[in-house]
Amino acid sequence: MKDNNNNDKALSLLKKAIKLKKQSAFTDPNKASDEEALGILISQYSQWCGTGIYNISYNAFEDANFHDFNNKFEDLWESEAN
Repeated sequence: MKDNNNNDKALSLLKKAIKLKKQSAFTDPNKASDEEALGILISQYSQWCGTGIYNISYNAFEDANFHDFNNKFEDLWESEAN
């Protein structure tokens, strides 16, 4: 199935990007978590823009079905960002 193949390729590329970021951003890449490296990549991808980081986080939580959390997250973002 094409969609699964593209999804598998995207996840494989993301894992490679995380590995590369760990190697370039940490003095000991083995001590850094994948989540730390991904966080740096997301921050850099969004050019350190809080709105971009928020949107990425919001969509990740939505995909994971954290709808109630996202309602609170959205309220907090709107009160802090405005």
